[in-house]
Amino acid sequence: METPTAARGTRLSAEEAGYLTAGPGRAAETALARLIDAGLVRVSRDGFVSAVHQNGHGATTSVEARMLSHARTSVRFTTIVRSATNSAEMTRLHRHLLDCGLMQRPRRRNEGWWFSLAVAGLLTLAGFAAPAFFLGVPIALGFFVWQYGRSPVTKAGKDALKNVIAHDRVHAVALYGFSGNVGDESVGELFELPRPIVKMMPRKDKRRSSSYGGSCGTAGYVSGCGSTSSGCGGSSSSCGGSSGSSCGGGSSCGGGGGD
Repeated sequence: METPTAARGTRLSAEEAGYLTAGPGRAAETALARLIDAGLVRVSRDGFVSAVHQNGHGATTSVEARMLSHARTSVRFTTIVRSATNSAEMTRLHRHLLDCGLMQRPRRRNEGWWFSLAVAGLLTLAGFAAPAFFLGVPIALGFFVWQYGRSPVTKAGKDALKNVIAHDRVHAVALYGFSGNVGDESVGELFELPRPIVKMMPRKDKRRSSSYGGSCGTAGYVSGCGSTSSGCGGSSSSCGGSSGSSCGGGSSCGGGGGD
């Protein structure tokens, strides 16, 4: 059962925690984990996923609903995860996290980022001899900040993740993925998944979300590059999960900001 985790007033679902931890692929794994945990789908020994019921009832998010619809006929484990990863529903989840200030547009780090910092240092030293040089320091520092790049997860998003723990097997998937480990135990084994299936899933460690920050989705995670739309409170989503809680416990969407 999912228990939203509060951090500075922001409530995260397991699916949102998965996205912030390692991108849309991890969110898709988490959605599937929730369906397995709730007994809504079953996984065969040869790695096929099928819905237990054909009515699609039981989904708590649009990503889960898509998966249940896809699994009305047996589908390979990796195929259903990949399909959800690249879906419009996943793009909407990404847009929701952007609207809530938990994610931002990432920038790749320029290889020459250190040069601007060195120039700022030289201008500072030169400024003691000729104060006019001090005028160039803010400009050099501005170039440094831009070239240094930024993670797709904002400070508010990282704060929201800090207290998320693997207190159940669904959250274990959100933080570590099916191919990860919780202590000495494989997360895949918590779901009794065949090892060949688990080995096909991408590996990505907990709290390494900044590693996919150069662009929207690497390591097999392609989706999630949807453009930001209106702020919180629009359409059906709210900052802090699909349950309809308010944005960060108040009227705002919990801060934005970079690293």
